[in-house]
Amino acid sequence: MKKITIYVCGITPYDTTHLGHCFTYISFDALIRYLKFKGSNVIYTQNITDINDRDKDILERAKKQNISWKKLSSFWTKKFLKDMKTLNWIFPDYLVKASEKIDEMIDLIQKLLNKNLAYQIQGSVYLDISKFPDYGKLSKFSRKKMLKIARDFEEDLKNPDKKDPLDITLWKATSPKQEKHIPVFSSPFGYGRPGWHIECSAMAISTLGEQIDIHGGGKDLIFPHHEAEIVQSQGATGKIPFVKKWMHTGTVYYKNSKMSKSKGNLVMVSDLLKKYSPNAIRWLILSNHWRKNWEFKEENLKKAQKEVNQIEFFIARNGATKQSTLEQFRNLMDNDLNTPKVLKLLLKNPSREIYKILGFKLNSN
Repeated sequence: MKKITIYVCGITPYDTTHLGHCFTYISFDALIRYLKFKGSNVIYTQNITDINDRDKDILERAKKQNISWKKLSSFWTKKFLKDMKTLNWIFPDYLVKASEKIDEMIDLIQKLLNKNLAYQIQGSVYLDISKFPDYGKLSKFSRKKMLKIARDFEEDLKNPDKKDPLDITLWKATSPKQEKHIPVFSSPFGYGRPGWHIECSAMAISTLGEQIDIHGGGKDLIFPHHEAEIVQSQGATGKIPFVKKWMHTGTVYYKNSKMSKSKGNLVMVSDLLKKYSPNAIRWLILSNHWRKNWEFKEENLKKAQKEVNQIEFFIARNGATKQSTLEQFRNLMDNDLNTPKVLKLLLKNPSREIYKILGFKLNSN
């Protein structure tokens, strides 16, 4: 049995689950189910970014609500898992919180320091990107574009301690006593908290090994997050490549703008579930190719509900799978995971087996 390791970047738990999240996780859910159907032994890790070096997101929200960062992240993680369970999402083999892997992060940072690939100033540690000629190879962005995106991600570009504004924060120094909304940990470098990027390197390596087969996430994570993961992981372990296959899902739009918390144009899964079945939401997601951008329109979800009802009506009465239909299904999935065409195939040839492989749940399952 072939072993395949998969790591998918997870949520930052400070708000509820939106359709943009689900597009990534349900797309990978379909991939994992299909690989298992083909006989592969899939080991799947997804992270929970409950801490990072930036002051926005969890820290800002926790401060506003006057609660601890742990309490806030725990609350929204439970909400996320409840929504995803309703959508029949396969629970990862490892669902790892960043706060659970601090020792592993410190170990990677120390290795980078020992190899002179990182430097320490006033308790903070930074990765020296000048030591990595291939930095930027994944995104192929110009330095000007990198700086713009890094600024949007609040990558601390004006930090005078950095040799280069794009140097990656591995450890952010803080005083040992902080307000309850700010996490703080001890380390050989001093008190502080890990950078966002080193977290995923540590969580991936500690659960899947120093080289992984597939790494996924939204395309907005290509830079700086995944670029950083590559150089710091390869720098610490010496194993190249860190990832054999990168998969980046498209962006979900709503009202002509990228769906995001900062813009306030979110479509919440919990709200959709009040009107539509979990299978209809899954159908809508899989009707869009995993690597392409798309826009949410409620009329498309209404259509998805009708098509799901139609499929389930016929499956309940027969649903036997023709060999030719199964072969077409395999060909379509092997061709860049073409779930939109698979759903069209299902409408012509309803199949209980294929419907179930894709993660749709029937009462009789």
